Amino acid sequence: METTVEARLHAARPVFGEIQSVLQACLQRSAIRLQLPDEGEPTRSEVRIDPFDRSECFYSEWRSARGDFLGSMQINGDGQVYAEFDVLLAHPHQPAWMVEAVAVWGWPGALKSELRLLPVLEHE
Repeated sequence: METTVEARLHAARPVFGEIQSVLQACLQRSAIRLQLPDEGEPTRSEVRIDPFDRSECFYSEWRSARGDFLGSMQINGDGQVYAEFDVLLAHPHQPAWMVEAVAVWGWPGALKSELRLLPVLEHE
């Protein structure tokens, strides 16, 4: 049974709030102050088909008013979630690293999170 994008968006709204909370908690644990997009409507949503197993997933992304990419979320057919939002800030406690993004994955009610780090480039 095919479900419309609007119906999937409506069903995903509670998950948006949980993702937002887990992302914000991950940032706060590392003392990173960053305002993530609120739980409101994503800029764009669509149903995507996995080319390998032909399963459907629901994908949403958030962009700034200028159109800059902020982050995305994917809900797979089995209900598993993956979301990431760009951070692009120096790590507050580890000067050799910068925080590229914050990511969340797992099933609603049991989401995990982590910062994605990149080494700081050395200037010569």
